Amino acid sequence: MPDFPIKNREYLSSRHRLSHQQIDTLLHEKYAKNNIAEKLGQLFQVGEFMELTDAFREADIPFTPIKGPILSYKLHNDASLRYSHDLDFLMASQDVKKAISILEKKGYVPSIFSWPSNSIEEQRLIKFNNQILFSHPEHQISIELHWRLFKYNFAPSTVIKEVLETNAESIKFNNRNFQGFNKELELLYLIIHGGLHGWFRLKWLVDIKDFLEKTTFDAEKFTQLVTKLNASRMVALCNATLAHYFPSSPLLPCKEVPGTKKRLKFTISQIEKEDYRSVVERIELFWFRFHCFPGISYKWNIFAGTLRSVYNGMFKFQRTS
Repeated sequence: MPDFPIKNREYLSSRHRLSHQQIDTLLHEKYAKNNIAEKLGQLFQVGEFMELTDAFREADIPFTPIKGPILSYKLHNDASLRYSHDLDFLMASQDVKKAISILEKKGYVPSIFSWPSNSIEEQRLIKFNNQILFSHPEHQISIELHWRLFKYNFAPSTVIKEVLETNAESIKFNNRNFQGFNKELELLYLIIHGGLHGWFRLKWLVDIKDFLEKTTFDAEKFTQLVTKLNASRMVALCNATLAHYFPSSPLLPCKEVPGTKKRLKFTISQIEKEDYRSVVERIELFWFRFHCFPGISYKWNIFAGTLRSVYNGMFKFQRTS
């Protein structure tokens, strides 16, 4: 494999949130053993993940873990190898308040905004957002509770619901069964998640590279999901970005899509910039996202969502997971 072009270990760790074990693999080095504190922190996070998921089960809250320790376990057979900035859980909106109660009892506090006490505001939040963020002031762990997998409506909600229901799969980890996505949907979710952020964190692209190198999946089924979710632009962009940073990596089954070169230029600028976004850069990200998926409904959803964020005073940079 050609040498990875970015050699700065501290930059890859702090800016792109790659673990030192992952960086060792990229740079062909063996320095992770000098960063025991990082490994202990990741193991602590896995322990917190287990405690929370046990509490969700005890409270009869069905949930799906997104990324996090389960993805690390799937890709590396090590739940603590891949660094996770926060732990994400997908659950029904009617179960979120029960989950919030569990988090609060464990010392977590809301970040950015709290769950509304007014039923009208609650329904507005559920309709116009897809997650709420909590953090633990002592443990430095963040939790995201999602009631929708995707914030933006790039496909009809009925289609997304059908996709989730027909592409579920369970995985056994630490003597427990976890509900998750099958390989094809998980791969596509990772592509859409990273793509909508302009691949701002290289760790998301490394996940795709590792997935393609270590996992087999049904290419025809994957392509069908791409069509259902109107995600061909995202897959084409992922391929182009992979080819730029990892030229020997396997690529995704994908046809050429107009506009990919322009989107790739934006993506490279995002990957190689500092860890912040100015107002101008946020506008550029909005315009990039505006063209990530086809359809008037999606574009209106992006535009209206941005207007609501501005109105609510929430249009500020948030560190991405």
